[in-house]
Amino acid sequence: MDASSPSSDAGRELDELRRRAYGPHPDIQVDPAALARLRELEAARTASSPSGDQREIGESAAPADGAPVADSASTVSKADRPDSASGIAPVEAPGERSQRSLWRRLTATRARRLSFVASALVAVLALAYTVAGLVGPHPDATLDQIADEPDAVVLSVLEFLGAEAASSSVRGYEPYRGVEPWFFVLEWRDLQCFMIIERSSRTVDGANCVPPGVDLFADIGPDVVGYDYREGLPDGSIIRFHHRGGSVDVSLYPASEAE
Repeated sequence: MDASSPSSDAGRELDELRRRAYGPHPDIQVDPAALARLRELEAARTASSPSGDQREIGESAAPADGAPVADSASTVSKADRPDSASGIAPVEAPGERSQRSLWRRLTATRARRLSFVASALVAVLALAYTVAGLVGPHPDATLDQIADEPDAVVLSVLEFLGAEAASSSVRGYEPYRGVEPWFFVLEWRDLQCFMIIERSSRTVDGANCVPPGVDLFADIGPDVVGYDYREGLPDGSIIRFHHRGGSVDVSLYPASEAE
C-alpha cells in the first residue's frame, strides 16, 4: 500500500496526537480540536481491530492498514492510561503527589506504621498535658529555697518539737505573709518533715512528717489574732504549703463569708 495513502496519513496523525496526549510534555488538553480528533482516530482504530484483540493504547503491534508503528514515545503505561470518562489521563497537582508520596514513605512497613502511630500518640498526650496545665489549678505563689542551715529561731522550734533533725537536711524557703516554711529529716525514723514558723513569736504551725515518697504539705489557718498571715482572710480559711523539693507551692483556700 502506498505510504501516502489516507490510512497511512491517519496512522501518523494518530501517533502524533498520542504523543501530544501521553508524551513527556502533554499539551492536547488546551487544544479541543486536537482532542476531538484523537478520540475519533482512537475509535476508528478500535473498530478496525480484530474481535477480542484488546491491545493497550500505544502498543507496538503494526496496524492492519499498514500505518507506521508508533514509536516508544507513544507507549503509555497502565499508570498513565486515560480514564474511561474523558479519555485523558488525569493531571495530578504537585502538592497532592508529594503528600501521597510522604504518606506512603511513612507507612511503607509495619515498623514505620507503628512508629508513626507512637509519634502521633506522644503528640496527642503532650497536647493534653499542655491544655491541662493551662486550664488546671495553679498555686497562688511559689517560694524558692533560700537557706540550708537553721538559725537560732529554727533550732529553738526544733528543740520545742523534740525533733532530732539531721543538720544537713534542714532547708528554709522564702517567707509568705510573714511565715516561713522549713523542711528537715528525722534522723532516727527517716521521716521527711515540714513545718511553718512564725518568727516574731517563735511559734510553729502545720508541722507534718511522712515517709519518703509521700505527698508532703503543711496547712495553717489564720485564726490566731495578731499574726500577719491572717490579714484579708476570713476565719476558717486555709493556707496550704506544698513541698516540691527545690521550691514550695502556696495555695489559698478562703472560707465563705456566709459560713
